[in-house]
Amino acid sequence: MQPLKKLDREQVAWLDRPGLKKLLQVLNEGDGVARLVGGCVRDSLMGRPIGDIDVACSLHPEETMGRLERAGIKVIPTGLKHGTITAVSKGEVVEVTALRQDVETYGRHADVAFTDDWLEDAKRRDLTVNAFYLDGDGTLYDPCNGWPDIEKRHVRFIGDATQRIREDALRILRFFRFAAQFDEATLDEEGLVACIAERELITGLSGERLAQEMRKLLSFSAAERILPVMAETGVLDKVLPDNVGTAAFLRFVRREKQLGLCSVVARLATLLPRDEVRSRAMARHLRLSGREITELAALALQHPELEGELTEKDLRRLLYRLGRNVVLFHLVIHGTAEQVSYARHYNIPSFPLQGRDLLKNGEEPGPELGQKLKKLEQIWEESDYTLGREDLLDIKE
Repeated sequence: MQPLKKLDREQVAWLDRPGLKKLLQVLNEGDGVARLVGGCVRDSLMGRPIGDIDVACSLHPEETMGRLERAGIKVIPTGLKHGTITAVSKGEVVEVTALRQDVETYGRHADVAFTDDWLEDAKRRDLTVNAFYLDGDGTLYDPCNGWPDIEKRHVRFIGDATQRIREDALRILRFFRFAAQFDEATLDEEGLVACIAERELITGLSGERLAQEMRKLLSFSAAERILPVMAETGVLDKVLPDNVGTAAFLRFVRREKQLGLCSVVARLATLLPRDEVRSRAMARHLRLSGREITELAALALQHPELEGELTEKDLRRLLYRLGRNVVLFHLVIHGTAEQVSYARHYNIPSFPLQGRDLLKNGEEPGPELGQKLKKLEQIWEESDYTLGREDLLDIKE
């Protein structure tokens, strides 16, 4: 595999991080060859902060583990069957995977064989901009001719697009997600046609995988360009069968950008019906976390009181009762920049009393205790949250 070029040292200064430097030195001793691969290399080429670090290594995984452990580097066999281990070196968490080639694929799974052929390893990757390799000295390798694509922000599959998708249907979403990440990206025509033709395969993916890709896609600024393409081509319907289209999403994202906000859950909520039951159903379809399901359901509810004239006192009351996320969601749609700023920075108070405080103050346990606590909370709200614990305990009915 011939090098493409050597990057400026400033561009790859992150390679000098002590933990990463030590790991690469250990794996490159003797007959070993280890190179950075994938997203971290792409981030470096695009001048972005470095995210997850992945290393491809010519050694078999057992040899990789042995070398690292002898060097005092912690090793976790996270995916040993597929040649992947996780190394923790001076606080640096790195995934190290042996060079592989697919023997046979089964959707998202494949029988793999370890190899010493870097080109074979590159060819099993999905997109040309995801198949760069980088030596520890900054030498860049581009076996799948991804350099013209990254310069043009062109998203293209490696090899035959249909075949790559049939090997793993998640690549359809990765195709669109990478385009959203690249801002002014262009979608390869052959790849787009293949995604449309094979979109039914998306229904066989797990909700967790769909959610993982959608979270990333929705977090990027160019999602407003890519989501409509997914909707027009029928891909979005396979990911979110009960979506309402992208009109509300586009209005929301553009307003968020004006206000300097970005909430992935809120953006997802604009793609779903404003109906709590249907919203929860879609959240379960995506196997979202309990917190995300609760938030999506809350965002699906209508709150007319947030659409009228609001004073700061009104905002304080609504923030306390509904929570910051719900209030901000509605203010992005209906509010002013000043209201949004206030809602973002207001320190929502906590009710200073609990049932045990009333018991210690001489109240008897029972249903009346809860009723009194609720009454005192109402008084506290009417005071605009100014009354303290002792003030509330001194109130006699």
